[in-house]
Amino acid sequence: MSTGTDQTRGRGRPRKFDEDAVRAAIMEVFWQKGYAATSLDDLSKATGLVRPSLYAAFGNKEAMFLRAMDDFTTRVQGDLARQVPKDATPETALNAIYAAMLAIYLDEASTGARGCLVFSTAVAEAPMHPEIRAALLERLDQTDLQFRHLFDRLAPSAAAPSREAAAGLAAATLHSLGLRVRAGSDAAALDRFTRQAATSIASLLAA
Repeated sequence: MSTGTDQTRGRGRPRKFDEDAVRAAIMEVFWQKGYAATSLDDLSKATGLVRPSLYAAFGNKEAMFLRAMDDFTTRVQGDLARQVPKDATPETALNAIYAAMLAIYLDEASTGARGCLVFSTAVAEAPMHPEIRAALLERLDQTDLQFRHLFDRLAPSAAAPSREAAAGLAAATLHSLGLRVRAGSDAAALDRFTRQAATSIASLLAA
């Protein structure tokens, strides 16, 4: 990955831009506007690159969106990994995770209530774009598995079916959270929703 150093491409011409910054700008545009409403002109304006340079570096619009999904997932996983202390209970862990996600979804310093780039924007494109649909399904399975691993660690004495059910409900709550943010639910209602969900899910894991 380039971080501003020149790389030779094309006819020996150097690539002179900060790739991390450009990818972040691409992600922000898709996150704010969604896939269908984002034009190549929007991406060009946000990145400062002309269309041929965008295509050469990142591929077509769908390829850029798929990469934005990857970048968003990497960002979220990094944020969440720092939120759950080793001595957390399932309920406190879920509250920490949902609070961290709300901080990302309700980023007032940027464009306001954007929800989740993956689960709030990719869903609409999945029926028409097989690669986006496959990437979305992968993220769904990945989220289920991450919660299952979390509960395997925090509630090892709970029955395996209970841990699996709790993981599915925890993931579903997370997906619903992004949709509720997009729909305009206020912060107090969102906090109440996640706390109630965390308590209910944790009750499934009580030994």
